[in-house]
Amino acid sequence: MNQHDVIQQAWALTEQIEAATAGCDWPRAAELAEARAPLLMSLQADQPADALATIRKIQSSIEAVTQAAGIAQEALVANHRRSMERASAASRYQQAARF
Repeated sequence: MNQHDVIQQAWALTEQIEAATAGCDWPRAAELAEARAPLLMSLQADQPADALATIRKIQSSIEAVTQAAGIAQEALVANHRRSMERASAASRYQQAARF
């Protein structure tokens, strides 16, 4: 695969990652990112201007998705914490109700 094809495939995967992110499908986004990684690692330093523009779009997307993933993780952790607190409260109620 030539460099142009590699960049186009990496961009196609990036668009799919963005779609998965928008749908909060983090497992799919991670799977796609793992598939994209070897493509990005295989890029050569000397690229034409249009290729560099696409690479910059990929970099920008990576930053945006990374930020979205961090926000989503914080929300999931907070939701998990609230769920655990509710489960604990329900358990305490069941114990108190037995007396």
